[in-house]
Amino acid sequence: MASPISGLGANIQRRSTTEQATEAIRQAILSGRLPPGTPLREAALAGELGVSRSTLREAARTLEGESLVHYQMNRGIIVADITGPDVADIYAARAAVELVAVDALTEHRDPAIYQKLSDLVDRIERAFERDDTTDALEGDRLFHATLVAATGSPRLRRFHRQLQQEQRLALALAERSRRELGRTTDDHRQLLDALHDGPDHARAELTAHLHAGAAELRRLLDLLANRNEGETADG
Repeated sequence: MASPISGLGANIQRRSTTEQATEAIRQAILSGRLPPGTPLREAALAGELGVSRSTLREAARTLEGESLVHYQMNRGIIVADITGPDVADIYAARAAVELVAVDALTEHRDPAIYQKLSDLVDRIERAFERDDTTDALEGDRLFHATLVAATGSPRLRRFHRQLQQEQRLALALAERSRRELGRTTDDHRQLLDALHDGPDHARAELTAHLHAGAAELRRLLDLLANRNEGETADG
């Protein structure tokens, strides 16, 4: 019988602590409690979370891989900012992948995928009614991931998952913008109806859906920038 690996249990416990710290910071960023550009002071944040600074650094490395934070010279760990060019690149990449998915789904019309999409539209709309930003975001993420699954391509699905990780902060800002910009309804049901109609309508609707999302996010970034400038001037 093989001998046990010394220290293995301790490593699992340490990793669990890191994962909990990572999730706590991730949710604070995505909920807006830690807005873009906020420096994450190692000592203070480690103390607040009750973890070591080395654990906090491990968490930061994971979040950097998700494009939620980055390291900046002389400032340390900073919550990632989203710029206009970032928005354009994110949504251009989404369109490239998701239009392929639209063509695939409207060609083979897998009823199981249509049912999943319908269930997710219901979930998103219920989340809007409850003002549940977190669940609305998750429903949006799953809707588009399910759409891409219609391609049957593992490579496209992997690429799209990576893209979704990179855009999580942008999507969080976009979802929060419904309060800033007065958005009270969601258009995923309209997109689902177009997917039932056929490829031409579906491609046009998806393009409009992504265009509206990008435009709304740019408007929100402008609002946040103007607000920050006003606060700086007042200070």
